Amino acid sequence: MSTDDHKLTHLLADLPESPTAGDYRLVAQNLLPYIHEHVPPMGEGHSITRLRFLTMVARRDLSLARLIEGHLDATQILREAQKPADSTKLYAIWASGGPSDSTVITGEPAVAKLNGSKSFCSGSDIVDRALLYVYESNQLIDVDMRTAAARNYLQFEEGQWKSAAFSETHTWTVAFDDLPITPDNHVGGYKWYFDRPGFCLGALAPAACWAGGAMGLVDAVRDRTLKDGHARAHLGAMVTSGCSMQSLLKWGAEQIDADPDNTSGSMFPTALVIRHHIERNCTDILDRFGRTLGPRPFVFETDNARRIAELNVYIRQCHAERDLEELGSYLEQHHQFLSGW
Repeated sequence: MSTDDHKLTHLLADLPESPTAGDYRLVAQNLLPYIHEHVPPMGEGHSITRLRFLTMVARRDLSLARLIEGHLDATQILREAQKPADSTKLYAIWASGGPSDSTVITGEPAVAKLNGSKSFCSGSDIVDRALLYVYESNQLIDVDMRTAAARNYLQFEEGQWKSAAFSETHTWTVAFDDLPITPDNHVGGYKWYFDRPGFCLGALAPAACWAGGAMGLVDAVRDRTLKDGHARAHLGAMVTSGCSMQSLLKWGAEQIDADPDNTSGSMFPTALVIRHHIERNCTDILDRFGRTLGPRPFVFETDNARRIAELNVYIRQCHAERDLEELGSYLEQHHQFLSGW
C-alpha cells in the first residue's frame, strides 16, 4: 500500500459504523485537503487515479462516496468553466430533472430570482455550495447554500425520501423562495452543462463508486470462513467480477486521457459500455452475496445491510435499457466503434 493509500485509509477510519449526517460532513471536510493535493482532474493524464480514489472511498462507505463524487464532479465543472472553486468548501451538483423539478429563474439577468423545488439533492444541508441545473432556462447556477439557508431563501423538505438507503446523506428536496441570482452565479452559458466535453468524462465517476460498493461486499465474504464449495465458487466469481470492473475503469481512464476534448465524439458511448458492464457485475455480486451467505447479513449486520440497500439504489443511476438503446443507435451510425473487438 502506498503512502497516499495509507493517508486515505487513516482518514476514512474516522467514519463510525453507523454514521450520521454530521459524521459525513466532518469526514468529507477532512478529506478536502487530501483531495486538493492527491486527486487530479479528469482528462489530464491521471484519470485512473481519480477513479481509483472514488472506488476506495466507496469500498469503505457508499454514502460518503456519493457526497465526494458530487463534490469532485462539481469542482471539475467549475474548473472547465474557468471559475475557481474554493478548496475549503464542500460542493454538490444537482442536475436531476423530471416532473417534480419546478425550478425557474425569473426577472432580468441583473435582478433575477430562483424559485421552485429540486429533488434528489444529495447533501442538501451538508454541503456548502451546490451547482444546480435549471431546465426551464437550460442554465447551470452556483448557489451558496449556507448563506441562502441563513437568509431564508430556501427550505429543506425532508419527508419525501422514504428509503433507509442514503438517509444520512440528506438527499432531500430543496425549495427555493426568491433566491437572488446574478450573472456571477451562472456557470457556463445556455446548455453549456450538457454540451461540454466534460459531461462525457464525468459519466465514469458514479460507475467507479458502484464498483467500489460491490467490492466492499466481496471484502465481507473474503473475511469469513466459507463452509462449502458452492460458497467458494461464488467468491471466485465475485473476485473475477471485481477484477473485470477495475480493468474496465482503467481502460475508460485511458480513453479519457487520450481524448479529453472528445474530438472523436465517442466518449459517451464508451462511458455507456463501461457503465453497463459495471452495473451488470454489481448486480451479479449482489445476487451471489445473498446466495453465498444467506439472509443473515441482510438483517443482522448493520454495515452490510446498509451497503446492500445503498448499492441497489446507486446502480439505478444506470438507465438500463434506455442507455443500451442509445448505445445501439450510436453503433448503427458508427460501424467502426469497437468493431475490432
